[in-house]
Amino acid sequence: MTRLAITNGSVVTQNAARDIHQGGTVLVENGRIASVLPAGAPVPAGFETLDATGCAVLPGLINAHTHLYASFGRSLSFGEGLIQWLGTQKNLISQFDDEDFHTCIEVGLALNLKSGNTCVVDAMALPAGSEHRYRDALRLAERYKLQYVMARAYTSQLVSPEYVEDLPTIERSMRALIEEFHGSADGRIRIELSPNLPWGLSIEGFRMTRRLADEYGVPIHLHTAESVDYPVMIEKAFGHRSNIQVLQDGHCLGPDVQLLGCATLTDDEFEVIARTGTRVILDPISGTTIGTGEPPVLKVIHNGHPSAVATNGMASAGGQDIFEAMKTMISLARTRGGGADAMPMQRALDMATIESARLLGLEQEIGSLEAGKRADVICVDLANVFCAPTFDVVATLVFACTSRDVRDVIAGGEFAVRDRKLLMADEAELTARATARAGAALQRARHQERVA
Repeated sequence: MTRLAITNGSVVTQNAARDIHQGGTVLVENGRIASVLPAGAPVPAGFETLDATGCAVLPGLINAHTHLYASFGRSLSFGEGLIQWLGTQKNLISQFDDEDFHTCIEVGLALNLKSGNTCVVDAMALPAGSEHRYRDALRLAERYKLQYVMARAYTSQLVSPEYVEDLPTIERSMRALIEEFHGSADGRIRIELSPNLPWGLSIEGFRMTRRLADEYGVPIHLHTAESVDYPVMIEKAFGHRSNIQVLQDGHCLGPDVQLLGCATLTDDEFEVIARTGTRVILDPISGTTIGTGEPPVLKVIHNGHPSAVATNGMASAGGQDIFEAMKTMISLARTRGGGADAMPMQRALDMATIESARLLGLEQEIGSLEAGKRADVICVDLANVFCAPTFDVVATLVFACTSRDVRDVIAGGEFAVRDRKLLMADEAELTARATARAGAALQRARHQERVA
């Protein structure tokens, strides 16, 4: 398919004017958006037509932080505290063979596409010696056609021994991944540097990270202050309790740095984030679900810099539903901030599309429906009892829709989901394979626990 006209929908452009064209048309040609037409404009000859009557047509959503390798553990740990949760998930993942890992990533990619997420930032922390698995995930993502950003995580201290890597090994690995994959597949594959935990890397390791980020022009992405355990571990590593001081000492603050979490930062630390232009990604579901901390929505959305919203992994979020994340985020903001003025609906949608693209440095490619951008487009069914009547399409998207309302997904100008059917794989086969492999891995993990 090279030319497609998506017609008769409510076209939510997310352009600078935030134009919405009722009954508009989006023209797609050779993987790019050719133009956005208002209602009544004729469709040029030679275009295949997708009738979006009753749908909102909008840019694909951006999931700014997740862990696809956690998809097998999505129903294991919701009754556990954080430490036990981490142990359960780690024990399961430790039992993966290469095909388990491949299937786990594929399930995550498929679910994100079916959820309307055409861009995914996958924070991937694997044991030392897993270089072939990083490459497997990147090649699989390329086949699935979405915008895939791998935040390759690394640690050098104070974590389980199998995850420890020395700094020369980390540097060689990151250089190889960046040089081989960053910007490949017509720019759809990106690499980010990811010191996995503030205490898990020496200051020399953070400075190496800054040096590589500057040399290659790639962002830095890491977990920060997600729970009260963070300052305790930071004190063991560095003799003080501040997440932000670690990053200051390691020269890892600034507009190219993305911090996930930040629930337990102090007001002074938030001032440093604002002053340095450091970006914050909000995860409104996982922190509240497993009880690690409420996301600091109000402190982030008013700091003058782009922010983004994320689901985090399936083992802590249950799914990959950015609609749920938007609704939860805005509800938290309003609860803490005193009503509807605390966070507009439009801002929540921005943080799932164009604002998130800006945070990732991808705003020239994705995040809005504008001529020349990559054709990542979704059609969300509003003509059903769960969503209708739709008087305000943005309000409906933020407060009434879920990922199950996504009808069609176009990634890079190609159908990935059509009429709710996944086209990139046999969904029934993938589900059966994942179920069987996850069950076998869980049995091995439980056997290992019994004999330990």
